[in-house]
Amino acid sequence: MKRIGVLGVDALSEKLIAGFFQAETGAQVFLSPANSERAQRLARKFPCWTLDNHQAVIDEADVIIISVNPDTLNELARGVRLRDSHTLISLVPGIQSRTLREIFQPANCVRLRLAYSDGINQSAVILTAADEEIQRLFASLGPLLVAADESDFDSTTEGPV
Repeated sequence: MKRIGVLGVDALSEKLIAGFFQAETGAQVFLSPANSERAQRLARKFPCWTLDNHQAVIDEADVIIISVNPDTLNELARGVRLRDSHTLISLVPGIQSRTLREIFQPANCVRLRLAYSDGINQSAVILTAADEEIQRLFASLGPLLVAADESDFDSTTEGPV
């Protein structure tokens, strides 16, 4: 069972959370308070917890999903500490894995994009290189494509998918 922390509760991360519970992954989900109204609504709808701050979420989780504006990424990174046992999943557009590794070291960093779909667990899931456990977790959300390298990920995710 994975312990998932979500920093930046927005429409996209909400779709992921709903997908994890619909797929019955058994994941435990911890939410940051940044968008407290949305986080509180999710906590009422699903068995997940809203914690006091980003670091509290990180401390409870194995997998950290970040879905924030690219302009706020460095500020977020300066305010938290990740461990080498963490896997950081970035939904932040346009930020390369190399940059993520630099600012969130020592965590393992993976980029993720969902192809648009109206339904939960019907979107194609595109990842950069990730271990089998992470691939299994996200494959529960829809057809999975693991990009061979960063340039393949970028070309696969350019424009509408």
